[in-house]
Amino acid sequence: MNVKKCGLIIFRIMYKNTIHRAIKVAEIVNEHYEPERLDRCKLWVYRNYVNKIYPMSERTFFRMLKIAKQHDKKAKQ
Repeated sequence: MNVKKCGLIIFRIMYKNTIHRAIKVAEIVNEHYEPERLDRCKLWVYRNYVNKIYPMSERTFFRMLKIAKQHDKKAKQ
């Protein structure tokens, strides 16, 4: 992981593969997540679908969703 320090600001460099994987994970979540149903939460999607395809921790899973959301915002601008 590359971390650059610029004064007091620390930011991470996002690699293309990380962004691509985050978008794929977000697509899987969007396909299987049902907001109305409590038994089909994002954690359930992680445990039953995402973790079998892309093994990662829960923290990394939620970080991937955040990365995909940020990338979508940048793409729309």
